[in-house]
Amino acid sequence: MARITRSAVDIVELPLSSPFHTSLRSAYSVVDIRVTLETDDGLIGIGSAAPTPKITGETTESILCALREFLLPAVESASLYDEIPTLETVQKSVVGNPAAKAAVDIALHDIYARKRGTSLAQYLNGSQLRPMATDATVSLNTPDAMELQALNLAQKGFRFLKIKLGGHDGQDALRVQRIREALGPDMPLRVDANQAWTVEESHHFIEQLAAFQVEFVEQPVYRRDLLGLREVTKRSPLPIAADESVFDAYDLDHILFLEAAHIINLKLMKTGGLYPAIQMVKTIQDAGLQWMVGSMMEGPASVTAAATLADAFGSHYKDLDAAYFLSNPLATDGPLYEEGQLQFGPRTGLGITFTHGHPEISQPNLKDKEQSL
Repeated sequence: MARITRSAVDIVELPLSSPFHTSLRSAYSVVDIRVTLETDDGLIGIGSAAPTPKITGETTESILCALREFLLPAVESASLYDEIPTLETVQKSVVGNPAAKAAVDIALHDIYARKRGTSLAQYLNGSQLRPMATDATVSLNTPDAMELQALNLAQKGFRFLKIKLGGHDGQDALRVQRIREALGPDMPLRVDANQAWTVEESHHFIEQLAAFQVEFVEQPVYRRDLLGLREVTKRSPLPIAADESVFDAYDLDHILFLEAAHIINLKLMKTGGLYPAIQMVKTIQDAGLQWMVGSMMEGPASVTAAATLADAFGSHYKDLDAAYFLSNPLATDGPLYEEGQLQFGPRTGLGITFTHGHPEISQPNLKDKEQSL
Protein backbone atom coordinates (compact mmCIF):
# COMPACT_ATOMS: atom_id res chain seq x y z
CA MET A 1 0.00 0.00 0.00
CA ALA A 2 1.90 3.02 -1.26
CA ARG A 3 -0.62 5.45 -2.68
CA ILE A 4 -4.18 6.25 -3.63
CA THR A 5 -4.91 5.21 -7.21
CA ARG A 6 -8.62 6.00 -7.45
CA SER A 7 -11.10 8.26 -5.74
CA ALA A 8 -14.80 8.92 -6.08
CA VAL A 9 -17.13 11.46 -4.55
CA ASP A 10 -20.87 10.82 -4.55
CA ILE A 11 -23.77 12.89 -3.30
CA VAL A 12 -26.94 11.44 -1.82
CA GLU A 13 -29.88 13.16 -0.20
CA LEU A 14 -31.24 11.26 2.78
CA PRO A 15 -34.74 12.32 3.85
CA LEU A 16 -35.42 12.66 7.57
CA SER A 17 -38.27 10.82 9.21
CA SER A 18 -39.32 14.10 10.82
CA PRO A 19 -38.17 17.73 10.45
CA PHE A 20 -35.24 18.85 12.56
CA HIS A 21 -35.47 22.38 13.99
CA THR A 22 -33.00 24.42 16.03
CA SER A 23 -32.62 28.13 16.70
CA LEU A 24 -30.15 28.24 13.78
CA ARG A 25 -31.81 26.19 11.06
CA SER A 26 -34.38 23.66 9.94
CA ALA A 27 -33.53 20.46 8.09
CA TYR A 28 -35.79 18.06 6.24
CA SER A 29 -33.07 15.91 4.70
CA VAL A 30 -29.34 15.27 4.99
CA VAL A 31 -26.97 15.88 2.08
CA ASP A 32 -24.33 13.18 2.48
CA ILE A 33 -21.16 13.78 0.45
CA ARG A 34 -19.47 10.40 0.27
CA VAL A 35 -15.76 9.92 -0.40
CA THR A 36 -14.28 6.61 -1.53
CA LEU A 37 -10.52 6.09 -1.75
CA GLU A 38 -8.82 3.02 -3.24
CA THR A 39 -5.17 2.10 -2.84
CA ASP A 40 -2.82 0.45 -5.31
CA ASP A 41 -3.27 -2.88 -3.51
CA GLY A 42 -7.06 -2.76 -3.58
CA LEU A 43 -7.91 -1.47 -0.12
CA ILE A 44 -10.98 0.76 -0.06
CA GLY A 45 -11.80 3.38 2.54
CA ILE A 46 -14.90 5.52 2.84
CA GLY A 47 -15.80 8.76 4.60
CA SER A 48 -18.46 11.40 4.36
CA ALA A 49 -19.14 15.08 4.91
CA ALA A 50 -22.31 16.96 5.76
CA PRO A 51 -22.65 20.56 4.56
CA THR A 52 -23.95 22.76 7.39
CA PRO A 53 -23.60 26.38 6.22
CA LYS A 54 -25.08 27.90 9.39
CA ILE A 55 -22.41 26.23 11.54
CA THR A 56 -19.28 25.35 9.55
CA GLY A 57 -19.91 27.74 6.65
CA GLU A 58 -19.58 24.88 4.17
CA THR A 59 -22.01 24.19 1.33
CA THR A 60 -22.23 21.23 -0.99
CA GLU A 61 -20.42 23.23 -3.64
CA SER A 62 -17.62 24.38 -1.34
CA ILE A 63 -17.01 20.83 -0.07
CA LEU A 64 -16.83 19.50 -3.62
CA CYS A 65 -14.41 22.26 -4.56
CA ALA A 66 -12.17 21.63 -1.53
CA LEU A 67 -12.11 17.92 -2.30
CA ARG A 68 -11.43 18.35 -5.98
CA GLU A 69 -8.86 21.13 -5.86
CA PHE A 70 -6.97 20.49 -2.63
CA LEU A 71 -7.74 17.47 -0.49
CA LEU A 72 -7.84 14.61 -2.98
CA PRO A 73 -4.75 15.77 -4.89
CA ALA A 74 -2.91 16.12 -1.57
CA VAL A 75 -3.59 12.57 -0.40
CA GLU A 76 -2.96 11.14 -3.87
CA SER A 77 0.55 12.54 -3.81
CA ALA A 78 1.28 11.35 -0.26
CA SER A 79 2.95 8.11 0.75
CA LEU A 80 0.43 6.04 2.69
CA TYR A 81 3.25 4.25 4.51
CA ASP A 82 3.70 7.36 6.64
CA GLU A 83 0.38 7.45 8.45
CA ILE A 84 0.77 10.52 10.66
CA PRO A 85 2.30 12.74 7.94
CA THR A 86 -0.48 11.65 5.56
CA LEU A 87 -3.18 12.53 8.08
CA GLU A 88 -1.46 15.85 8.74
CA THR A 89 -1.34 16.50 4.99
CA VAL A 90 -5.13 16.49 4.99
CA GLN A 91 -5.23 19.21 7.63
CA LYS A 92 -2.56 21.34 5.94
CA SER A 93 -3.87 21.10 2.38
CA VAL A 94 -6.35 23.97 2.70
CA VAL A 95 -7.43 26.45 5.38
CA GLY A 96 -10.80 25.79 7.01
CA ASN A 97 -13.19 23.38 5.27
CA PRO A 98 -13.40 21.02 8.27
CA ALA A 99 -16.25 18.85 6.96
CA ALA A 100 -14.46 18.25 3.66
CA LYS A 101 -11.30 17.36 5.60
CA ALA A 102 -13.29 15.03 7.84
CA ALA A 103 -14.55 13.00 4.88
CA VAL A 104 -11.00 12.31 3.66
CA ASP A 105 -9.62 11.80 7.17
CA ILE A 106 -12.28 9.18 7.95
CA ALA A 107 -11.62 7.37 4.65
CA LEU A 108 -7.89 7.22 5.40
CA HIS A 109 -8.54 5.86 8.89
CA ASP A 110 -10.79 3.24 7.31
CA ILE A 111 -7.97 2.20 4.98
CA TYR A 112 -5.40 1.99 7.77
CA ALA A 113 -7.70 -0.13 9.92
CA ARG A 114 -8.54 -2.43 7.00
CA LYS A 115 -4.85 -2.88 6.20
CA ARG A 116 -4.41 -4.28 9.71
CA GLY A 117 -7.52 -6.41 9.42
CA THR A 118 -9.03 -4.73 12.48
CA SER A 119 -12.03 -2.59 13.25
CA LEU A 120 -11.57 1.17 13.35
CA ALA A 121 -12.04 1.06 17.12
CA GLN A 122 -9.22 -1.48 17.48
CA TYR A 123 -7.00 0.62 15.24
CA LEU A 124 -7.62 3.74 17.33
CA ASN A 125 -7.35 2.31 20.81
CA GLY A 126 -7.17 -1.49 20.77
CA SER A 127 -10.82 -2.04 21.69
CA GLN A 128 -13.96 -3.37 20.05
CA LEU A 129 -16.79 -0.98 19.26
CA ARG A 130 -19.36 -1.63 21.96
CA PRO A 131 -23.05 -0.74 22.24
CA MET A 132 -23.47 2.73 23.68
CA ALA A 133 -26.34 4.81 24.96
CA THR A 134 -26.92 8.09 23.17
CA ASP A 135 -29.28 10.92 23.82
CA ALA A 136 -32.03 11.75 21.34
CA THR A 137 -32.85 15.28 20.27
CA VAL A 138 -36.17 17.00 20.83
CA SER A 139 -36.42 19.59 18.05
CA LEU A 140 -37.31 23.19 18.74
CA ASN A 141 -41.06 23.60 18.40
CA THR A 142 -44.07 24.59 20.46
CA PRO A 143 -44.15 23.30 24.04
CA ASP A 144 -47.02 20.96 23.10
CA ALA A 145 -45.17 19.48 20.12
CA MET A 146 -41.93 19.09 22.05
CA GLU A 147 -43.67 17.29 24.89
CA LEU A 148 -45.19 14.83 22.41
CA GLN A 149 -41.86 14.20 20.70
CA ALA A 150 -40.14 13.67 24.06
CA LEU A 151 -42.76 11.13 25.09
CA ASN A 152 -42.36 9.31 21.78
CA LEU A 153 -38.57 9.14 22.09
CA ALA A 154 -38.85 7.87 25.65
CA GLN A 155 -41.26 5.17 24.47
CA LYS A 156 -38.68 4.17 21.84
CA GLY A 157 -36.25 3.44 24.66
CA PHE A 158 -34.03 6.53 24.72
CA ARG A 159 -32.76 7.15 28.24
CA PHE A 160 -31.32 10.62 27.69
CA LEU A 161 -32.85 13.58 25.88
CA LYS A 162 -31.34 16.77 24.49
CA ILE A 163 -33.85 19.59 24.23
CA LYS A 164 -33.35 22.29 21.62
CA LEU A 165 -34.12 25.77 22.93
CA GLY A 166 -33.86 29.32 21.64
CA GLY A 167 -37.41 30.01 20.53
CA HIS A 168 -37.16 33.78 21.13
CA ASP A 169 -40.69 33.66 22.52
CA GLY A 170 -40.08 33.57 26.27
CA GLN A 171 -41.17 29.91 26.48
CA ASP A 172 -37.83 28.11 26.69
CA ALA A 173 -38.19 27.28 30.37
CA LEU A 174 -41.78 26.19 29.77
CA ARG A 175 -40.60 23.78 27.08
CA VAL A 176 -38.33 22.03 29.56
CA GLN A 177 -40.92 22.16 32.34
CA ARG A 178 -43.51 20.43 30.16
CA ILE A 179 -41.07 17.67 29.23
CA ARG A 180 -39.90 17.19 32.81
CA GLU A 181 -43.48 16.93 34.07
CA ALA A 182 -44.40 14.50 31.28
CA LEU A 183 -41.42 12.19 31.82
CA GLY A 184 -40.96 12.45 35.57
CA PRO A 185 -37.83 13.16 37.61
CA ASP A 186 -35.59 10.30 36.45
CA MET A 187 -35.06 11.07 32.75
CA PRO A 188 -31.75 12.94 32.25
CA LEU A 189 -32.40 16.13 30.30
CA ARG A 190 -29.81 18.28 28.54
CA VAL A 191 -30.57 21.54 26.76
CA ASP A 192 -28.96 23.26 23.78
CA ALA A 193 -29.63 26.89 22.91
CA ASN A 194 -27.42 26.87 19.79
CA GLN A 195 -26.13 30.42 20.49
CA ALA A 196 -29.64 31.86 20.79
CA TRP A 197 -29.36 33.76 24.06
CA THR A 198 -27.58 36.87 25.22
CA VAL A 199 -25.54 36.72 28.40
CA GLU A 200 -28.40 38.20 30.42
CA GLU A 201 -30.95 35.87 28.84
CA SER A 202 -28.66 32.97 29.66
CA HIS A 203 -28.58 33.91 33.34
CA HIS A 204 -32.37 34.29 33.34
CA PHE A 205 -33.18 31.00 31.64
CA ILE A 206 -30.51 28.92 33.35
CA GLU A 207 -31.80 29.96 36.79
CA GLN A 208 -35.21 28.69 35.72
CA LEU A 209 -33.85 25.51 34.16
CA ALA A 210 -32.03 24.56 37.35
CA ALA A 211 -35.41 23.81 38.92
CA PHE A 212 -35.99 21.04 36.36
CA GLN A 213 -32.83 19.01 37.10
CA VAL A 214 -31.13 19.77 33.78
CA GLU A 215 -27.74 18.05 33.38
CA PHE A 216 -26.07 20.86 31.43
CA VAL A 217 -26.70 23.78 29.10
CA GLU A 218 -24.98 23.76 25.71
CA GLN A 219 -23.75 26.83 23.81
CA PRO A 220 -26.01 29.48 25.34
CA VAL A 221 -24.36 32.48 23.62
CA TYR A 222 -22.85 33.43 20.27
CA ARG A 223 -19.88 31.23 19.43
CA ARG A 224 -17.33 34.06 19.29
CA ASP A 225 -18.45 35.70 22.51
CA LEU A 226 -15.97 33.80 24.65
CA LEU A 227 -15.95 36.44 27.37
CA GLY A 228 -19.73 36.20 27.51
CA LEU A 229 -19.52 32.44 27.64
CA ARG A 230 -17.02 32.70 30.48
CA GLU A 231 -19.36 35.00 32.40
CA VAL A 232 -22.26 32.60 31.94
CA THR A 233 -20.07 29.67 33.03
CA LYS A 234 -18.85 31.41 36.17
CA ARG A 235 -22.35 32.40 37.29
CA SER A 236 -24.29 29.34 36.17
CA PRO A 237 -25.71 26.85 38.69
CA LEU A 238 -25.59 24.27 35.88
CA PRO A 239 -22.59 22.98 33.89
CA ILE A 240 -22.02 24.77 30.58
CA ALA A 241 -20.96 22.98 27.38
CA ALA A 242 -19.15 24.66 24.49
CA ASP A 243 -20.08 23.44 21.02
CA GLU A 244 -19.96 25.98 18.20
CA SER A 245 -17.25 27.89 20.09
CA VAL A 246 -14.82 24.97 19.66
CA PHE A 247 -13.82 23.84 16.18
CA ASP A 248 -10.09 23.22 16.47
CA ALA A 249 -7.22 23.03 18.95
CA TYR A 250 -6.80 26.80 18.96
CA ASP A 251 -10.44 27.33 19.92
CA LEU A 252 -10.06 24.72 22.62
CA ASP A 253 -6.97 26.44 24.04
CA HIS A 254 -8.90 29.72 24.29
CA ILE A 255 -11.79 28.05 26.11
CA LEU A 256 -9.42 26.36 28.54
CA PHE A 257 -7.42 29.53 29.16
CA LEU A 258 -10.58 31.53 29.88
CA GLU A 259 -12.22 28.70 31.85
CA ALA A 260 -15.24 29.40 29.70
CA ALA A 261 -16.91 25.95 29.80
CA HIS A 262 -17.17 22.79 31.87
CA ILE A 263 -17.80 20.43 28.94
CA ILE A 264 -16.51 20.38 25.35
CA ASN A 265 -18.60 18.99 22.50
CA LEU A 266 -16.44 17.54 19.72
CA LYS A 267 -17.89 16.93 16.26
CA LEU A 268 -15.88 15.55 13.38
CA MET A 269 -17.46 18.06 10.98
CA LYS A 270 -15.95 20.81 13.13
CA THR A 271 -12.58 19.30 14.01
CA GLY A 272 -11.69 18.14 10.49
CA GLY A 273 -11.87 14.45 11.27
CA LEU A 274 -10.58 11.86 13.72
CA TYR A 275 -6.89 12.78 13.74
CA PRO A 276 -7.31 16.33 15.10
CA ALA A 277 -10.20 15.25 17.33
CA ILE A 278 -8.00 12.70 19.09
CA GLN A 279 -5.38 15.36 19.79
CA MET A 280 -8.11 17.56 21.26
CA VAL A 281 -9.39 14.72 23.43
CA LYS A 282 -5.94 14.39 24.97
CA THR A 283 -5.85 18.13 25.72
CA ILE A 284 -9.32 18.03 27.30
CA GLN A 285 -8.39 15.04 29.43
CA ASP A 286 -5.18 16.72 30.58
CA ALA A 287 -7.21 19.77 31.58
CA GLY A 288 -9.62 17.64 33.61
CA LEU A 289 -12.75 18.71 31.72
CA GLN A 290 -15.61 16.49 30.63
CA TRP A 291 -16.27 16.00 26.93
CA MET A 292 -18.89 14.69 24.62
CA VAL A 293 -19.05 13.56 21.03
CA GLY A 294 -21.86 14.87 18.88
CA SER A 295 -22.65 15.27 15.22
CA MET A 296 -24.50 17.49 12.82
CA MET A 297 -27.37 15.93 10.91
CA GLU A 298 -25.12 13.46 9.10
CA GLY A 299 -25.03 10.16 7.28
CA PRO A 300 -24.18 6.74 8.73
CA ALA A 301 -20.44 6.71 7.93
CA SER A 302 -19.51 9.85 9.82
CA VAL A 303 -21.86 9.00 12.70
CA THR A 304 -20.14 5.60 13.00
CA ALA A 305 -16.73 7.30 12.98
CA ALA A 306 -17.88 9.69 15.70
CA ALA A 307 -19.27 6.82 17.77
CA THR A 308 -15.93 5.04 17.43
CA LEU A 309 -14.12 8.12 18.76
CA ALA A 310 -16.53 8.34 21.69
CA ASP A 311 -16.16 4.67 22.62
CA ALA A 312 -12.43 4.34 22.02
CA PHE A 313 -11.54 7.27 24.26
CA GLY A 314 -14.40 7.20 26.76
CA SER A 315 -16.43 10.36 26.24
CA HIS A 316 -18.65 11.33 29.15
CA TYR A 317 -21.64 12.12 26.93
CA LYS A 318 -22.79 10.92 23.51
CA ASP A 319 -25.09 12.87 21.20
CA LEU A 320 -25.12 10.54 18.23
CA ASP A 321 -28.75 10.22 17.23
CA ALA A 322 -28.46 11.78 13.74
CA ALA A 323 -28.64 8.47 11.87
CA TYR A 324 -31.73 7.49 13.88
CA PHE A 325 -33.75 10.15 12.08
CA LEU A 326 -32.77 8.99 8.55
CA SER A 327 -35.63 7.40 6.63
CA ASN A 328 -33.18 5.37 4.55
CA PRO A 329 -29.42 5.63 5.11
CA LEU A 330 -28.54 4.10 1.70
CA ALA A 331 -25.82 2.08 3.39
CA THR A 332 -25.42 -1.31 5.02
CA ASP A 333 -23.95 -2.14 8.44
CA GLY A 334 -24.38 1.37 9.78
CA PRO A 335 -25.48 2.16 13.33
CA LEU A 336 -28.65 0.50 14.58
CA TYR A 337 -30.70 2.09 17.34
CA GLU A 338 -32.28 -0.31 19.79
CA GLU A 339 -33.78 0.83 23.09
CA GLY A 340 -31.79 4.06 22.99
CA GLN A 341 -28.48 2.39 22.22
CA LEU A 342 -26.28 2.39 19.15
CA GLN A 343 -25.54 -1.19 18.16
CA PHE A 344 -22.72 -2.28 15.86
CA GLY A 345 -22.03 -5.74 14.49
CA PRO A 346 -18.56 -7.23 13.85
CA ARG A 347 -16.63 -5.15 11.34
CA THR A 348 -13.34 -4.46 9.67
CA GLY A 349 -12.38 -0.82 9.35
CA LEU A 350 -15.37 1.49 9.50
CA GLY A 351 -17.46 -1.47 8.39
CA ILE A 352 -19.98 0.40 6.24
CA THR A 353 -20.87 -0.10 2.59
CA PHE A 354 -22.55 2.64 0.60
CA THR A 355 -25.42 1.36 -1.54
CA HIS A 356 -26.21 4.32 -3.77
CA GLY A 357 -24.75 7.59 -4.97
CA HIS A 358 -24.54 10.14 -7.77
CA PRO A 359 -20.89 10.52 -8.88
CA GLU A 360 -19.59 14.06 -8.79
CA ILE A 361 -15.85 13.32 -8.90
CA SER A 362 -14.48 10.01 -10.12
CA GLN A 363 -10.98 9.73 -11.49
CA PRO A 364 -8.29 7.08 -11.67
CA ASN A 365 -5.35 9.43 -11.16
CA LEU A 366 -5.74 12.67 -9.29
CA LYS A 367 -2.49 14.06 -10.67
CA ASP A 368 -4.18 14.47 -14.03
CA LYS A 369 -5.90 17.76 -13.29
CA GLU A 370 -7.62 17.65 -16.69
CA GLN A 371 -9.69 14.72 -15.46
CA SER A 372 -11.14 16.78 -12.61
CA LEU A 373 -14.53 18.34 -13.07
